[in-house]
Amino acid sequence: MTHPNVSTALARVVVDELSAEGIEVVVISPGSRSGALAIAAAQHPDIETRVVIDERSAAFHALGVSKASSAPAAVLCTSGSAPANFFPAIVEAGAAGVPLVVISADRPAEMQGVGANQTTDQVEMFGAKVRRYGGIEAPGDGQDGNDMWRSEVARLASSARGPFPGPVHLNVRFREPTVPVSDDGRTPGAVPYPFGTPRLQHEPVTPDEGESVDLPPLDADRGVVIAGDGEYDRRALADRAGEIGWPILATALSRMRGTGVVSAYHHILSRGVPRDLEPSTVVAVGAVGPSPRLETMTAAADVRVRIDRWGRVIDPHRNATHVLSGDVVELLDRVEGSAAPAWREMWAEADRSSRTRLTEVLSGAGGWSGAAVASCLNRVGWDALVVASSLPIREIDAHLIREGPVYANRGVSGIDGFVSTALGVASRAPRTLALAGDLSLLHDSNGFIHDGSIDLTLVVVDNGGGGLFDSLPQARHAPDYERLFVTPPARSVEMLARFHGLRYQEAADDAELARLAEEGLGRRGVDVIRVLVDRGLDLEIRSQLES
Repeated sequence: MTHPNVSTALARVVVDELSAEGIEVVVISPGSRSGALAIAAAQHPDIETRVVIDERSAAFHALGVSKASSAPAAVLCTSGSAPANFFPAIVEAGAAGVPLVVISADRPAEMQGVGANQTTDQVEMFGAKVRRYGGIEAPGDGQDGNDMWRSEVARLASSARGPFPGPVHLNVRFREPTVPVSDDGRTPGAVPYPFGTPRLQHEPVTPDEGESVDLPPLDADRGVVIAGDGEYDRRALADRAGEIGWPILATALSRMRGTGVVSAYHHILSRGVPRDLEPSTVVAVGAVGPSPRLETMTAAADVRVRIDRWGRVIDPHRNATHVLSGDVVELLDRVEGSAAPAWREMWAEADRSSRTRLTEVLSGAGGWSGAAVASCLNRVGWDALVVASSLPIREIDAHLIREGPVYANRGVSGIDGFVSTALGVASRAPRTLALAGDLSLLHDSNGFIHDGSIDLTLVVVDNGGGGLFDSLPQARHAPDYERLFVTPPARSVEMLARFHGLRYQEAADDAELARLAEEGLGRRGVDVIRVLVDRGLDLEIRSQLES
């Protein structure tokens, strides 16, 4: 096959191999040096392209696609400072175990270190934050690098998928012309260029099998499982925990909320661990989130196991008796016998009692709170829920009881990139609802600038800044607290929505919020629903819920 120039051939091979490795979406931030790759992606029959102007937003958009897909998405940008904007999403993907293929176009070697425009050292620029780095040098005319180019892309795609999924970085150098012509008016290319594109026989790289898991002895009496975010068989875990009589404390990101699990643990443990609920063994699977109350309960147990299939060490207080890489069901298969029937029922009764108490407090609150918004979402028929960090995810963890996939960037728990992550998830998951705070909305408002047609309903808890800090020591001890920590944005959510051409509405009560959210989920485009929350009342309600 012939091509107008070597850069076009290289780009077509890279994109074709991405497709062969199962990548279906490439998010593109525009640029000149990346032009050949952008054109090749847009022309590939099995690749869907999205254009997002802001590189930081583009990377989070791709992160959202990857979260909601069975294959990693790719994100592409030009050279210079552009790829540096990928860093926040890379850090999040790496910590959260989300596969992501990051592609940066680069200047050729002869333009490095000589003050060339838009040129910086991009080799391994993300360091240890990516699972693997790969570079492709700019080929010269007459050089057939087809097999080598494909092998490099395949190697990186394999590393992105596992055994611990995460981000990988491919840096591709291009000489001009980077458009599909033999002469772009500035630089001529070979006419024609005869190599590239055909996919030769290729053996994919297979990750090494993990080492065998060192399993501890486990006593069936008074055990609990804390289910977090990670890769494990939910149904098998529920079945095995039922067989041995252990309650499952299911975090919001566990995808195990619904019937048969304990979800009100935050309030059950508000005054410490009740004596009749003290476990002797705690098995925490995956990332369980920053819950001091769960950590206190875990610390008091005799056997404290942290297990993760990806091999992450999730032991923030360094008090686990065992940190394992492996399958939680295999671990529980070692439990002999079962706990007394009353053990699991006591936890279930505590969960029911707590839920009844929470409902009573919220029904008599007399105004909006973050907890009321989160509780209201239990009545909305979303198929996927995307939640911002800080206060929103904490409210969802405490008050969401219905089943359904919940997505949040909790690898490093930043508020950045939220809008783009939600749009990325919504592009793959119909009837996606997102819950943001006003700061997380504003932080990534550039994410709304993209070329796609995506359906999303976005509920914004507008509490005038960082309401989470009202519950933290800064509220009592920090000078200039409002300006330095709450950071009231003093911006209109309505004006922002109008600027981006989004439908805007406000919800006065929970019945109206549920109705507006259902209407938004049932139609095309992006709906923004603002809920005005008074920070003082919100803090008072949170205190009542803890009492």
